[in-house]
Amino acid sequence: MMKILFNPFEDRTDRDVRNLLGSAFICALHKGDQTPVAQAVSDLGRKKLPDPAQSYIKARYERYTAVLAQMSSNPLLGTDIYATAGLLWDESLFFECHEWLEQNYRALRGQEKKVLQAMIRTAGTFELLAYNRKKAAVSVAAKALSVLESHFLQVPKSFNIESKIARLRTVIKDA
Repeated sequence: MMKILFNPFEDRTDRDVRNLLGSAFICALHKGDQTPVAQAVSDLGRKKLPDPAQSYIKARYERYTAVLAQMSSNPLLGTDIYATAGLLWDESLFFECHEWLEQNYRALRGQEKKVLQAMIRTAGTFELLAYNRKKAAVSVAAKALSVLESHFLQVPKSFNIESKIARLRTVIKDA
């Protein structure tokens, strides 16, 4: 019997779970309080969700709690969107990193907007790879890499873009 995995790209319930948790977490980041996440987890707990969704919720809750604890012990993290994005990245919260950066996208202009879009695509690449969507990941990686290679000095150091550029190159090379 084949094991069914959590996959928000192919299952509507999984996508709803991911999106609800992600939104609650972004709200919690802004508030510096895990109450929105705890409420979302509680709301989801009242539903009869399949085991893969329940495992996803549990794993995400643990990562969210770890990130929020790090942020509460270092309040300066919350004032730097790129440091926060880097923290999310380090916890392999690629969807949440994408969402965190995307909310700042509309307010920017020019090259800064173009670079932020490439950073958003970088997070998107690794979210796609997490669900074995290699063809789409390679396409998104190529778009991100073309901008980041020529503008990497514009990315704040707190995001540690050099290592992400190297990983994007590997994604494309291995395609």
